[in-house]
Amino acid sequence: MSRTGTIAALAAIAVLVGQGPASAANVRVAGGHARIPFDVQSGHVWVRGVVRGSDSLWIVVDTGAASSAMDVALARAVGLEPHGRHESPGAGGVQASASVTDVTIEIDGVSIHRDSMDTVDFAALSAQSGHPMQIVLGYELFESCIVRFDYATGVMDVWDVLHAPKSQPGVLVPMTLEENHPYVEGVLRVPGRPPLRGRFVIDTGSSAGLILAPDVAARMSLAHAFPRTLQVVGRGVGGEVHNRIGRAESFALGTLRLERPLVMMPDSTAGRFSAPGTMGNIGGQILSRYRVTFDYRRRRVGFERGAGFDRPFEADMSGLSMVRESEGLRVRIVNPRTPASEAGLREGDLVTGVDGESAAALDAAKLRRLMQREGHSLRLDVRQGAVVRTVTLVLRRLL
Repeated sequence: MSRTGTIAALAAIAVLVGQGPASAANVRVAGGHARIPFDVQSGHVWVRGVVRGSDSLWIVVDTGAASSAMDVALARAVGLEPHGRHESPGAGGVQASASVTDVTIEIDGVSIHRDSMDTVDFAALSAQSGHPMQIVLGYELFESCIVRFDYATGVMDVWDVLHAPKSQPGVLVPMTLEENHPYVEGVLRVPGRPPLRGRFVIDTGSSAGLILAPDVAARMSLAHAFPRTLQVVGRGVGGEVHNRIGRAESFALGTLRLERPLVMMPDSTAGRFSAPGTMGNIGGQILSRYRVTFDYRRRRVGFERGAGFDRPFEADMSGLSMVRESEGLRVRIVNPRTPASEAGLREGDLVTGVDGESAAALDAAKLRRLMQREGHSLRLDVRQGAVVRTVTLVLRRLL
């Protein structure tokens, strides 16, 4: 059985699901309330913190993590020797993990102590994430505190139970907890299918809009319901993950309705994105349009519309799906009838430059923005075997 949650990286996504242990954490908030700046990279909420007097670390705050976890290399660097061996199921399969003991994480007035914490090799995910993924902080924080993410200002508020706000503005949506994850009822409408109603896990560690559970997508033949889909690939615990992306008609949470969101459908059933019998996963493309407050004690999530609520959901406009390597971006998929295929790009090509910048140094968020500019002439320096050439892609909406 897994001792930590599942981790899935889809293009630039990290998702943790799975069955985690009961919380054994001691969480303290100095003064009862902390305001913590965060950075959004690759859809993750990143904060700074320390462990055992370390230098400042990058920590992902993730409602999709059934239990917190630490990168195995970091554990050894701060003098925590991993012991034991178990498996962490991921979107691409399973990966070996271990445990460390007596861990305290300090984040701007918030202290989280665990008698035991799992370690996982996050190296492959770090390469895709825009920051080193050193710690993933999950259920322990949310179980003990009220947590609000204000995506527009980049501030996370954390209250202990005694100092929590008396009232919550916005739309309150009932929540249930399953395997330490928050689920809400949603309604997804896709072309040519009846409305898909059911429970979706809210995952602050996912940059996607919506990810459908593989069994749901297969049962409803959803890949054939969309006028067009794009294939993408990413890395997760256990290996690569292949997915298709299409555009839905709408998605609703209670009285909240979003038009034409993007939906990701995993090609493989090897990994898990939500609990058995549920519909799927709600990620950062949707959450970032709100100020979101998680109140696990009262089993509810509050949503307040934020700036840019009505902005369109944009997908890649090149037709490429790439993974990061030390020398640049390796092309893994070239979708047909796209600017990439028309320019003669092939699987296995190495992109070393993007619009005059080093592809190896280009952060994931900037790359994503560059790939979503309709009409932009994107210049790529490409190595095909021993041949190096520059190609230009004129980007256009594909979905």
